[in-house]
Amino acid sequence: MKSNDGFTLLESLVGLTIISSLLLLLLQSLNISIFQLKKTDTAVLAASLSRSLLSEIGAIHPLQPGEINGRIGKIAEWSAIISNRPFVVDGIVREETGVMIYDVALEITIQNSQYKFHTVKNTSNGNLR
Repeated sequence: MKSNDGFTLLESLVGLTIISSLLLLLLQSLNISIFQLKKTDTAVLAASLSRSLLSEIGAIHPLQPGEINGRIGKIAEWSAIISNRPFVVDGIVREETGVMIYDVALEITIQNSQYKFHTVKNTSNGNLR
């Protein structure tokens, strides 16, 4: 009998098919991971920018009802809507306290993705709190 020392063409093709299928699955999962990483980086950037912008509202931008907007370089566009919120104590609306409360709704657009943030700010006798 004759000894077979190598692989046949069919065995080689089956092996290459299995290896290429595994590589395809690996590359596909890597692509999904990279996409999710970019999406997470954008969300972290939006959260960081929102924190800065929300701290500027009332210090640099006036804390009064209305809408303000702007751009942060070529990175993002933002708009904030400031509205009055009634000062409620024990279920009763108090207007004579000198405290003004504002709702601030911030929307940031980065790379065609919109992120929304919300906070409440108050002033007492014209001082931001």
